[in-house]
Amino acid sequence: MLKSQNLLKGDIKTSIAKMAMPLMGIAFIQMAYSLVDLIWIGRLSTDAVAAVGTAGFFMWMANAITLIIKTGMSVELAQAYGRGDEEEIEKITIGGLQLNFLLWAILTSLFIFGRKYIYGYFHLEKEVFKLALDYHLIISIGLVFTFLLPFFSSHFYSQGNSATPFKTSIIALIFNIIMDPILIFGVGPIKPMGIKGAALATILAQALAVCIYIYIGFKYREAYMKYNYFKKIEFQNAKEIFKLGIAPCGQSLIHNLVSIKLNKYIAVYGTVGIATYAIGSQIESISWMSAEGFATAFTTFFGQNYGAKNYERLEKGKWVCIKLILAIGIIATAVLMLGSKSLFKIFTPNDPRVIQEGTIYLLILGSTTILMSQEIGVSGMLNGLGLTRYPAIVSAIFNVMRVPLAFFLMKVFELKGIWISMSASQALKGIFMLGIITYIQKKTKGFRNNMERYIKKR
Repeated sequence: MLKSQNLLKGDIKTSIAKMAMPLMGIAFIQMAYSLVDLIWIGRLSTDAVAAVGTAGFFMWMANAITLIIKTGMSVELAQAYGRGDEEEIEKITIGGLQLNFLLWAILTSLFIFGRKYIYGYFHLEKEVFKLALDYHLIISIGLVFTFLLPFFSSHFYSQGNSATPFKTSIIALIFNIIMDPILIFGVGPIKPMGIKGAALATILAQALAVCIYIYIGFKYREAYMKYNYFKKIEFQNAKEIFKLGIAPCGQSLIHNLVSIKLNKYIAVYGTVGIATYAIGSQIESISWMSAEGFATAFTTFFGQNYGAKNYERLEKGKWVCIKLILAIGIIATAVLMLGSKSLFKIFTPNDPRVIQEGTIYLLILGSTTILMSQEIGVSGMLNGLGLTRYPAIVSAIFNVMRVPLAFFLMKVFELKGIWISMSASQALKGIFMLGIITYIQKKTKGFRNNMERYIKKR
């Protein structure tokens, strides 16, 4: 078995930082998958960018479903590792993979056979509609790899090992960067595939990452390669994983549905609005994906120490986590606001209208990035304790609030009104999440008293 970070002992800040830095790198790599596609697709046409942006909502839906496994398994396994319960670790892993394949089969069927109906909702221009369907079909066929990746990575995260997923992601990204222009524009005997090539490059990169995890499992005799997944159905463990993961999944799905509704509002302003949102949301992900990298480390830290009943260490860890995520928020704010215009020029160098609107987008969203990072960081802490419903409820309420707020503000500020509604909601989420963890800390007297009783009640 590969070496993991010990989160039960030693300096808290150092332990979390060592695990979080590769996780933050993974977050940038995940963002880079989409950005690499957009950089090359932007050279094809604005229609192609709009098509990928629209397809991105359904890829978001797929990633939301994978959160059931990623969150549920990470929390369950982290607490089991904290307790040192090997038998439970085996049951959780088997139940997790069985549930994973069930979810994959359902979503893939929906995406392939219902693709024309779900894209018809957007009333896209004819060319954008065709390009979006082409991209969507290939991505849907490769969803099996999208679902397998969080299963493997959760195994390592829950032990405090973020280096292995980081190295695996780096290799897959390099492969994607190389294959993107080759498949999109063609080279030698390989004919140009356009937007289909971008989708294929992404799927092949994910397939490579899965193969690497399987190789590592065999070479280092990782636990997930030892179990018999067909011996029996671990219904109880699959159920527990589902219960823990469904709240974050629902949170992400609601966010996705809200974004789809907002995209309909944005579409009123034409291709410029759609392209601005497609690119802007990817650039903005610099901030929230970095924060999520740290939040995953927080989940493992809180999960292991809760499982080991290290309640005093949880109290100390809370303040360390808040300070770390605050630093991330400050850095991300500086990048988004100071580099707003330059960042958009990378993706649409020949479209001044998108550059102008994109600059405004990043300035507005960047103004509340610090509070957004706090929301994500606190969510990671609560997820580690098994309190996944709190972050989900707060996120759902304020994400839904974006729709009526955007509807009224766009009448006054046009596109800017939609950006303002998004920024305001992420600020409110951050404020409420800080309030929730402060309340829990007070009720449990600094995480020291009646922790298990309090959490079980919820």
